[in-house]
Amino acid sequence: MSSPTWLPTRLDRATYSDEASLEAAAWAVFQQDFASAPSFRTERVNINRQPHPARADRHHSYWHAVTEGQPEDARTTPETERLERMPWARPVIENEACPHSSIKVWSNQRQGNTHVCIWFDRINYLVVLKQLSTNYLLKTTYSPESRRRQQLHKEYAAWKKSGARL
Repeated sequence: MSSPTWLPTRLDRATYSDEASLEAAAWAVFQQDFASAPSFRTERVNINRQPHPARADRHHSYWHAVTEGQPEDARTTPETERLERMPWARPVIENEACPHSSIKVWSNQRQGNTHVCIWFDRINYLVVLKQLSTNYLLKTTYSPESRRRQQLHKEYAAWKKSGARL
């Protein structure tokens, strides 16, 4: 099945001279795509523009989306796969209702917060938004590995079965 026309191509590591160049390209995409807030079901999706503790020259939301691990301030090295897929974040948020894409959307609870998962499993890309009182906050984005994909399928099925709504 082909990708939808609204999904841009990912950044390709092979076209950059090194990881730093790839990271700079992903950062530029993020800055452009989130210069204005996208909408998720008519509500704004904001980003945390505070500097990240591990990389003070990058917004917290961006650095959290391209890195992984704990503790948060030890996330010093971005993941290539996350950098390459940065062009997908905004389009997946804005096109989650596209009937031909079969994007799965549900909510869950994490550490006392409600998160909305937007999982385009056909391309294996997950966007997580934190639900706030009047809008959303971009929490992270990533491509789940096999075990996590199984968990997501189960979580989505249980949420659907429960009859819960966003």
